[in-house]
Amino acid sequence: MANDKVKVSDVLDQTTRSHGDQPAMKVKRDGLWQTTTWKEYRDGARLAARGFIKLGLQPGQGVAIVGYNCPQWFLADVGAILAGGIPAGIYTTSSAEQCAYVADHCDAPVAVVEDAKQLAKFKEAWPNLPKLKAVVLMYGTDSDERVFGWEQFLQLAQEVPEADLDARIAAQDADDVCTLIYTSGTTGNPKAVMISHD
Repeated sequence: MANDKVKVSDVLDQTTRSHGDQPAMKVKRDGLWQTTTWKEYRDGARLAARGFIKLGLQPGQGVAIVGYNCPQWFLADVGAILAGGIPAGIYTTSSAEQCAYVADHCDAPVAVVEDAKQLAKFKEAWPNLPKLKAVVLMYGTDSDERVFGWEQFLQLAQEVPEADLDARIAAQDADDVCTLIYTSGTTGNPKAVMISHD
């Protein structure tokens, strides 16, 4: 694999084969460390990918993600990539207007937000985001039918066959845009840097 161009899915699969039972992530919750193995990471990212497909994400569309580092952030990021989407991280300090700019610019039909504070920014901006169909909350729930708690999102994923996701992954190329990194936008609108899989 060293001399060949690779996709994110290739690296994730290879790492899972080599180190499946070893820790990929650790997070401290309620004073206790919780470990996610590479196999759990891969399985979780694939489940998130199927959730994005269920929510209508099409290949080449963005997924806006705003929140602090946590397992859900990484599962959403890699899940979006596996589904053929293009994740775009947003600074947690961004205003509703800035969140709307990034979500609109990357053609995001889905946004993933950390909590009610970040959700409020998207609710404020939603009238100006005709492409945005759903928001997924990493933590908490909301009564808005367009907003899905994390567990609800993963339940929706069960409705999408693994084969549908496999077809999305097979259609990807190592030179495809894999993620967008937006500048801070301190002197104007943020600029998107396109990063390929390879």
